[in-house]
Amino acid sequence: MTELQKAVYEILQSSPVPMQVKDLYATIKIKAPHLCDDSVPCSCGQKHPLWQHLTAWALQYLKHKKLAHSTRRGFWEVTTKVVVEPTPSPIVSEKSLHGSLKTKIRELGEILGRYAKEEYPAPPYIYDVIWKDVEGMPRASHVFEVQDKGLVSVALAKLQHAHDIWKSRLFLVVTGEKDRVKVGSLLEPFLEGTFHRIRKDTTLLTPEIIDEIYRALSTHKEIIRYMLEL
Repeated sequence: MTELQKAVYEILQSSPVPMQVKDLYATIKIKAPHLCDDSVPCSCGQKHPLWQHLTAWALQYLKHKKLAHSTRRGFWEVTTKVVVEPTPSPIVSEKSLHGSLKTKIRELGEILGRYAKEEYPAPPYIYDVIWKDVEGMPRASHVFEVQDKGLVSVALAKLQHAHDIWKSRLFLVVTGEKDRVKVGSLLEPFLEGTFHRIRKDTTLLTPEIIDEIYRALSTHKEIIRYMLEL
């Protein structure tokens, strides 16, 4: 098996119900982003990236090997629960996704000429990433929380505390649709939501947005740093 074929199989194997192809694409994008380069178009004439085309062929490969089958149009599941050989480059786990996003956010701050720090302590909380204008400044200008597990309300409470003590710009990176809906219910109701005070100061981000910004800035980071020099 190729790395992509193994990734497709393992995702199908972990799903308790037949998985729709569009959901398979979304899961691969989260769990194995290094296999999903949206900038490489498919030469088949369809308007989708090459990795999605290869994923479709991976499903056909698994079908040929009798490892997976289509239950109905557009839905797939594994044929039997079998153990596959370890993948040389492991699929990104939720824990490593959290760490990867924090690292990218810190590096973005550094590219933009900020002092950036992961796991920054500010009792009673430890923030995932903060940016400061200058290292010695007491105030964090930007505060980021990556929400991929735990309670959304805890992440918002940390951001609200940062707003109260620093008046920071707040960013919440949400990795799941369920959490996005929950964030909306806590922030949106004017004068009613638990965290309505930080509604206008909080920007919601996704891993995809972080990746797009990171790719763009990393490609031109030397030019950006030169432009920011005094």
